[in-house]
Amino acid sequence: MNKKNNIKISILLVLGLCICAGCSAQQGKKYTTEDLDYLAEIKIYSAENNELIKTINDEEQLYQYNQCLLFDDSDISDIQERQNELKKALEEAKEQYYLTSYKYPVARFGEKQLEENTTITLYEDKNIIKMTVAQESIKAFSIPEEFLIFYYEISEEEMNFYRSFIE
Repeated sequence: MNKKNNIKISILLVLGLCICAGCSAQQGKKYTTEDLDYLAEIKIYSAENNELIKTINDEEQLYQYNQCLLFDDSDISDIQERQNELKKALEEAKEQYYLTSYKYPVARFGEKQLEENTTITLYEDKNIIKMTVAQESIKAFSIPEEFLIFYYEISEEEMNFYRSFIE
């Protein structure tokens, strides 16, 4: 009788271990929410008519997008000095696409609606992008809009990467 109980307990322990291991596994997910920096989706709009072209939810593409956004800020003073120069270079340029990123809210409780994070504007025949940080993504205090717009000159390879999302 004691042997039967030990076998039953052993089977239950193994089943319990399997259930716990299955729940803690990422269920086929390659990246965690933290790996994606809470990025949930990217919506691509035509600048001409503001029509939604595409929505991207693929984890691999979201991860690559985040990696491309890691600008080298080792010489931040150079970036600040070039903002006006890059802005002037875009005065006559035609806006082509908007890539708007949305993130999951960081709070674990309460509202679960996606929050707009940034919008990257791509221009025709230019390797300069305009990044606008969404005002609502900054919770602590209000920042004037002019301090939420940044201009970056990027390589042809990076520009092709952004354009690959549109296809």
